[in-house]
Amino acid sequence: MCGIAGYVGKQNSISVLLSCLKRLEYRGYDSSGIAFFNQNEIKTIKAKGSLENLENKLNKIAFSSTIGLGHTRWATHGKANEQNAHPQLSVNKKVCVVHNGIIENFLELKNGLNDVKFLSETDTEVFANLLEKNLQNIKTLDKTLLVLKETTKKLKGSYAFGIILYNFPDKIFFAKKESPLILGISKDFNMISSDAVALLDYTKNVIYLKDGDIGYITQNEFKIFKDGNEVNRKVITLNSCQERIDKGKYSSFMEKEIQEGAMAVVSTMLHLLNANDKKLKELIYNTNSIYVVACGTALHAGEVFKHILEKELRIKVCVDFASEFRYKKPIIDEKSLCIFISQSGETADTIASAVLAKEKKAKTIAITNTHNSKITQICDVVLKTYAGIEIAVASTKAYLAQLSALYYLVLVFARQYNKKVGFSGLDIINLAKKLENKTYKTEIEKIAKDLSKEQSLFFVGRGIDYLLSKEGALKLKEISYIHCEAFAGGELKHGSLSLIDQTSFVVCVLTQKNLIDKMLSNIIEMQSRGAKIVLISCFDFLKDKVFYFIKVPEEKSFLMPFVAIRPLTELALLCSKQKGLNPDKPRNLAKSVTVE
Repeated sequence: MCGIAGYVGKQNSISVLLSCLKRLEYRGYDSSGIAFFNQNEIKTIKAKGSLENLENKLNKIAFSSTIGLGHTRWATHGKANEQNAHPQLSVNKKVCVVHNGIIENFLELKNGLNDVKFLSETDTEVFANLLEKNLQNIKTLDKTLLVLKETTKKLKGSYAFGIILYNFPDKIFFAKKESPLILGISKDFNMISSDAVALLDYTKNVIYLKDGDIGYITQNEFKIFKDGNEVNRKVITLNSCQERIDKGKYSSFMEKEIQEGAMAVVSTMLHLLNANDKKLKELIYNTNSIYVVACGTALHAGEVFKHILEKELRIKVCVDFASEFRYKKPIIDEKSLCIFISQSGETADTIASAVLAKEKKAKTIAITNTHNSKITQICDVVLKTYAGIEIAVASTKAYLAQLSALYYLVLVFARQYNKKVGFSGLDIINLAKKLENKTYKTEIEKIAKDLSKEQSLFFVGRGIDYLLSKEGALKLKEISYIHCEAFAGGELKHGSLSLIDQTSFVVCVLTQKNLIDKMLSNIIEMQSRGAKIVLISCFDFLKDKVFYFIKVPEEKSFLMPFVAIRPLTELALLCSKQKGLNPDKPRNLAKSVTVE
């Protein structure tokens, strides 16, 4: 894994693929490569590290080809080096493969290929050689497709394959199971990619392939088969809001996307308030248990939802890691409501949990920013968020859009149960100006100079502020590589306080009026151990009680997560910059986690 691109057309595929791979950089990678036909031979050019390294290699050659495959890879099987980079060639160079996903039984399959001298440590090379072996003496297209179908049936795990075969120099073959794969359609060329973002410079007409689909593209046609039968898949035209993927005046995508948070909130809430929620109300009716299942930032958004629904409507909610949910045999049935949150809609653990919920006949809701993703095909109801494309790995505007969808869901529950909550959809829309507040940026720049020098940082809050502290800690550790932990204020004396001394910086969040006295006591006890407190709060009178103070606009208590998250993400961004890091592409992390 992580990014696939393929092109068949009239242009030089090498330049097209390089452009596509640049579009996919945001997903994270540690090596890259391109394959193409050259003088009756499949040629591969690969490089470790930045895509610039691959581009430099390509600039030194004069090759041109109208068909090719490209890939950006996160190392899963084997180290990040040229041997393990994709595309992977079979031993006789008759089959060339790019692959997202994991073949779980690759060692078993590898043991059956005793005559092959493997050059890499990858599961992908095993598949390439298995396919080459099975295609021996096969010349016709229909039998080739049959062999591809039968070979993929032997694989356990997930895959999105782009394949070039020596015998068919005008075709790119493909196969999909669990990992995303998309066709880009045009009258003069056709493409494949793991992400529609890569296709936007060339076509907005796409087909989202389904699990079990195999087929091929040529310059003038595409064919899709499932279970041996040709099938039609809907061609979707991507809308214009998906086009802009440049930083504009900003130094990073993360900075730009923080600024776009207000837009994400307003767009999402307006779309949802104007949607027909009849099916959603039917789903909520006669529910006896509610689960929110997600990963990372999406999980933190789900915890805010739980806090509000339980406190305001007295409805019990369980929040669980998607990576743990399906392994603990959750107690769900046809009266359970499971809410799955995934920015990409392709998060492997979240998808698997949604499939399990459907098997148990539970009612399911998906909240996603990718409107044709796999999770939208699984769940009963989809609450679409409208954050636009988010490039930076650390989620900012998508988090705010997820909060918007979850607050909307609280309003639907309130209407369904004839209860009141302390906010309206209009209240959230009217937050936009406060979300764009920049009055604290200068102060955060000063704080970031100190915090960026630290090896370890602590975040402390109570109630809903504790949930914000968890998200703030995640953001900072993601992009600055500083160890961060979030603690609930009331738990400090139960172990965590032993970590606090005169070298400690502690970021505290305090936005809830009813918790001022309790949280102030926590601040004093940390200060008495020598800690320097950075306080994010809407209460001015606390300014002189701490080392650093960041003032945020005051809003209704339940709406404070929308305004208080901004300085936390700004702090993470500026700490990353202070350390000379790229906030958009943190090491070892990918934007969309499509494997376990």
